[in-house]
Amino acid sequence: MRVRVSLMRNAGRWLTWNQKPREFTGALLSSRAGKTDEQGITYLYLGDDGPKLYDARFVSVLGNELRLVGVEKFESAWVVQEWNCEILAVE
Repeated sequence: MRVRVSLMRNAGRWLTWNQKPREFTGALLSSRAGKTDEQGITYLYLGDDGPKLYDARFVSVLGNELRLVGVEKFESAWVVQEWNCEILAVE
């Protein structure tokens, strides 16, 4: 599915009212990180250069928008991240 993702947090902190979220467009893909399937953790990503959202959970589904929350790697720490995904096309 092709989506436009807006990152709703910066380094784990909510964006302020005057900050524009970073946006990425691409195919929403999923994979599993880890040595084996039993030990791995699932993550969502947008192509090779896009952001990754680990242990993603659905918060809401409204019309053609999905709201997901999970964790991302920021520098040397794991922080909370929230994605607002607008569905552009189902492929």
